[in-house]
Amino acid sequence: MHHLRLAGVILLLGSSHITTAAGQDLSALSLKELMALQVSIATGTPKSLARAPSVASVITADELEAMGVQDIDEALELVPGLHVSHGTFFYASRYFIRGITANQNPHTLLMINGIPQTSLFTGDRVEQVVGRAGIPVKMVERIEIVRGPGSAVYGADAFAGVINIITKAPEDLEGGEASLGYGSFDSGYSFLRQAMDVGPVKGVVSIAYDRSNGDDPIIEADQQSNLDALLGTNASLAPGPANLGYRQLDVRTDLLWQQLRLRMAYRQDRVETAQGINETLDPDGRYEQHRGTADLTWRQDDLHPDWGLEAQVSYLYNDFRNPTRTQLFPPGADFSLVGGGGPFTEGVLQTPELSEENIRLDLSSLYRGWQNHRLRLGGGFYWGDIFRTNDAVNYTFSPSGFPTPAPLTDVSDTDRAFLPEGQRTSRYAFVQDEWAFAPHWELTAGVRYDHYSDFGDTVNPRLALIWTTTPWLTTKLLYGEAFRAPAFFELFTRNNPVALGNPDLDPERIRSTELAFTLTPSNNWTLDLNLYQYRIEDLIDFEADPGGTFTAQNSGRVRGRGVETELRYQLTDTAQLLLNYSYQRTRDENDQPLGLTPSSDASLRLNWRPEPNWQVTPSVVWVGSSKRAAGDTRSELDGYTTLDLNVRRRVNQGLILNLQARNIFDDDVREASRGPVQGQSVPNLPDDLPQPGRSMILQATLRW
Repeated sequence: MHHLRLAGVILLLGSSHITTAAGQDLSALSLKELMALQVSIATGTPKSLARAPSVASVITADELEAMGVQDIDEALELVPGLHVSHGTFFYASRYFIRGITANQNPHTLLMINGIPQTSLFTGDRVEQVVGRAGIPVKMVERIEIVRGPGSAVYGADAFAGVINIITKAPEDLEGGEASLGYGSFDSGYSFLRQAMDVGPVKGVVSIAYDRSNGDDPIIEADQQSNLDALLGTNASLAPGPANLGYRQLDVRTDLLWQQLRLRMAYRQDRVETAQGINETLDPDGRYEQHRGTADLTWRQDDLHPDWGLEAQVSYLYNDFRNPTRTQLFPPGADFSLVGGGGPFTEGVLQTPELSEENIRLDLSSLYRGWQNHRLRLGGGFYWGDIFRTNDAVNYTFSPSGFPTPAPLTDVSDTDRAFLPEGQRTSRYAFVQDEWAFAPHWELTAGVRYDHYSDFGDTVNPRLALIWTTTPWLTTKLLYGEAFRAPAFFELFTRNNPVALGNPDLDPERIRSTELAFTLTPSNNWTLDLNLYQYRIEDLIDFEADPGGTFTAQNSGRVRGRGVETELRYQLTDTAQLLLNYSYQRTRDENDQPLGLTPSSDASLRLNWRPEPNWQVTPSVVWVGSSKRAAGDTRSELDGYTTLDLNVRRRVNQGLILNLQARNIFDDDVREASRGPVQGQSVPNLPDDLPQPGRSMILQATLRW
């Protein structure tokens, strides 16, 4: 049924009559403009997409507007080889690249303006703690995505890939913009941006506030349902809604004075608990996060005729608060039959909170005085500190490892707290050479050395051979290595009936080889074909324990291989078709799938301007079935097909109206849940994780 529906939509879009019209294009870049677009994510220096020494994709601000997205996740799901999953705590978004999965999402490095947004606590981006994307879409100039290892350039966590969100700069803006939107689930969206010149200083200030009650799809059974069946209790709140409401405020500024740039941002999020932090429904729970960032950059491209220099210092503060207490198990939970205690009249409660901060110092230089070479070198320092952890619990653990009731007790400064305070430092140095050693040939070679205060040294090389085979064909042969440092959550979590850390973890390591082709036989179409294989050593994941908890372990070796294709076809001057397909096969050392992600997916998007002031953008996403991990006897998770449609109308020079509809057919979209814990035959969430259904948003934007 999914295949038939997808085929029908493709035929409908492919056979639509495309009207040519003159006037300003409201859609995306032309193919010629796209291929000439300079991206820096692959090397740290600007390169065209075709000649970038990596497999890269770019989503521009024009494309984001054409799709009408309110969250960057909606655009990233159209990138080949990248599956956007909402299935961990709080239904937080996870960017699974090339089948590399984990319950969290530490393998994909997210950066904003080239600065990592990584949490020392989770090893993931700080926004992942509360689930939202972390930046207003209307402040995004473009998103650059590299699939494949990037530690030789960016260090830790550039493991499966890198996503760099580049914000709009004041030197490229004039005037201001305001927008208001309202949509399904009582969702509201507001945004205000103003560019300004104050003497020699150019600046831009933006503020965004979004809110939603969430779709709240029904969870049919949760972990407590399993315990009720096992222990004879009746405490589960399932069937019940996954609570997906949120409130978020974002304020940011960008100031430029000569060679100095100062960026500052503050963000506040309030989110409901979705399926519950322990995969037991917690309808009254809520979490808050406050995040502040600042970075100061000095850049001088012509310090010397042959030298350019850039120095940067950045700061990140993240504060995670728990105003309602976390309900690990609901009222009525009773573990007496398995050696614990009960009943828990208020539920099993915990109040984990933490504050962390980090500082990064980075210095890089580009040397152009060596004929046919571009030499980039640099180094830096990182300091991260989890400086406050608060906790309160109403339980102790019995000798059998199950909770027993106790008075609610503040355990913040004891060994019963969920996490100890701690610091980590690292320093690095790198060198990279781009060598045009013959006509139509270029070799990029680089290596980076990192030293960590807690686990020592790591060295990660890269090689990229770029051959302009013909005027219409570019061939790339790529090799890269990367590593991921264990997060404090994986190392030190304790006194927790959900997950436990392991201080003996080793860093994860990956080696990857890729062969990529870019064909541009005419100005009307271009085709990318990428083949890859990789091997992972010491993959970290939380493995099930006999008592029902999960403990972080180096789970062994993983092998993966796959193919990615992407076609862009300029149908007319006012219509562009984008189609991609990806397939991946990822197996552990016992030749078992890792689970959690589909083996194949595809997407189709049409950017069409039927009239000068109209933009119509339908998008189709097809996701294949997902295999289960070892020990999970459930049948494969069915795939799905969704159709989104965005219609934009420029009313006059300053006013634009936008209507977006997502999942028009209201397909039953589900993300895979984890398999059963050791000793159980049924997973905590046996029916997987239902996603929001059909939704619509109407938005008005005024520019001046």
